[in-house]
Parts: sequence; structure tokens; C-alpha cells
Amino acid sequence: MRVLLVGDHPPPHGGVSVHVQQLHGYLREQGVRAVVLDVGKGGRPAPDVIPARTAAGYGRRLARFLRMGWLVHVHTSGNNPKSWMLAATAGLRARAPRVITLHSGLLPDYLAASVARRAFARVALSGYARVVAVSAQVKEALLGCGVPEEKVLVYPAFCGSRVRPGPALPEVEAARARRRTLLAMAHHPSPVYGRKLMFRALRLLVDELPGVGLAVFGPGTRSEPFARDVREAGVEALLENLGELEHPGALGLLARCDAFIRPTTHDGDALSVREAIALGVPCVASDVCPRPEGTRTFRAGNAVDLADQVARALVEQGREPVSSPDAGPVLLELYGELTRRPFFTGDETHAAR
Repeated sequence: MRVLLVGDHPPPHGGVSVHVQQLHGYLREQGVRAVVLDVGKGGRPAPDVIPARTAAGYGRRLARFLRMGWLVHVHTSGNNPKSWMLAATAGLRARAPRVITLHSGLLPDYLAASVARRAFARVALSGYARVVAVSAQVKEALLGCGVPEEKVLVYPAFCGSRVRPGPALPEVEAARARRRTLLAMAHHPSPVYGRKLMFRALRLLVDELPGVGLAVFGPGTRSEPFARDVREAGVEALLENLGELEHPGALGLLARCDAFIRPTTHDGDALSVREAIALGVPCVASDVCPRPEGTRTFRAGNAVDLADQVARALVEQGREPVSSPDAGPVLLELYGELTRRPFFTGDETHAAR
């Protein structure tokens, strides 16, 4: 079995890129010959990761793998034109089987905005044997475009077997030592991530939780817009700004914090939520999509409810890990079905149906 994963690869460490990295590692551990065609911004050398920084370079490399009959699995957001062009080019008719995972919670709104977008999506996905949607909402949006239901599989982009926290970084240990209660939040410059809402909720928590602090990590935390929002909210003394962390370092932070917060306005699923509950960390997330068992939700956009649910989670929730479905074995089974060949994974035998 030979599998080409097409998508972003860290850095930066976003949900799609981390999933691609973890799935790549899982496949290699199972003895599958797997390569990543990295269409992201990282460019850091890694075993069997091929950068594709230009459209021409991407096209040449993709065509070579398709000619050789590799199974191609594309990972993309589905919430912008560039994402759908990637889907369309990798979905061109070829002998090699193709799979695509669509990750973004913004996809339904993006497709709903235009008949032309829905028509393009239907054509772009026509060459794929299977379409993996990370949530039921994403699936419904795809069915609304005319994608056949029998092609669509709903499964979260999460490899639970790969949740392995690294040692706590010195800056994480320092933040932990400074704060009686340490909350954590993954950040991105997009307003979808809800930093302003989180800052308002943090102000509400100060009196109830003396010594509280919020560890923020991810791209954009050292930018002027971020600093401006911090000043306007008056939360400078309450923040631990950790900047961008490698994924093992981020997991190390989650393992050391008292609760993880996901105040987003949209979500396809959320890798970080599943990682937090897998580590036994109390997790509070917006109710913009179905959340996995073990997650406490708040009404999206409501800072008062967010603060209340955080306070409740700290008192009521224990630190018992809650396992989520693991995409690795499911995708490996799917690859075997599509390549119509028996293969082995660990001590189990999976045969094509």
C-alpha cells in the first residue's frame, strides 16, 4: 500500500497540519509507505515530506504520484477558493483512488453563499472515491451540493493514539508556578477563534478565581492587533503569552493547565478539544457544533455563560481521560477497501471488502 497525503504539514501547528502529521506518523508505524506533499507554509525538512511551494511544482509532483498509482488523500478546509482549487486539481480523473477530508466549520456558510460555489464543489469532488466530513454539518452542506450520500463518511480528524505530551517547557512551568488557576486557549488571528470573547469572560472570572491566568498559544499572539485587544480588555496582568508552540509543547501545556477553553464562533470539529479531554483536562467549548463526550459547552458569543461554565468545570469536572474515536484505523481500513488488497496492521488482518 502506498499513500500520498496532500495538505499542510507543520509548521505552523494548526488543526489540519497536525492531523496530517499525526496520520503520516501512524501510517508509517503500521508499515504503510506514506509520503506527505506539503502545500503549506512550513517547509521544514522531515522524513518523507515533500514541499510544494508553487503551483507548477505541486502539479508535477502530484501527477507523478498519480501516474504511479499511489492512493491520494487530500486534506483541506473547504472554506475558500484556494482550498477548492486544491480539491479540484487532486480530484482530476486518474486511475489512482482518491480520498479527501474537509475540515472547516466555515464550509457550510461558504457553500451556502453561492450557487456557483456549490456547483464547483460538486464537480471538484466527483473524482473522489470517498469524501470524509469532520462533522454532520459539513456532510449536510456537501449533500446540498449534490455529492452522493454513499460517498460521504463522517469522522473526526483525530488520531488518539498520537496524543503524546512532551515535557513541560520552562515557560509553561513558569506560568504554572505564577497562577493558582491556569486556563489555556489555542489562538489564531482569525476572529473565529474568539479571543475578544475570552478576554471578556476572563475579566468576569477574576473575582471568583483569585490568581487566575490564561495561557494563550498559537500564531498571532505577538501581533499589534492582539496587543490592542489585550489593552482594551484590560487583561494584560492575566495573560501568559506563550507564542507559537511545537505540538508536543502544546500538549505539555494542556496536561499542566486546569482547564482548556475553545471560545470559537465556528468549528468543523476541533482537534484541540479532543486532545484536552483525552488528557483528562476539563474542557469548555462553544456550542457551535456537536462536542465530544466530556466537553462542557457554553452558548456561543455569551461571555457571561462562558465564565460561568469555566467556573463550574473547575469545580465539578474531574481529570478522567475520555477517549475519542481514532481516525487512523478507520482510514487504514478505508484505504484497504479502495486498493482492494489485504494488508496488516499490528497483529490484526484487514481485508478489502
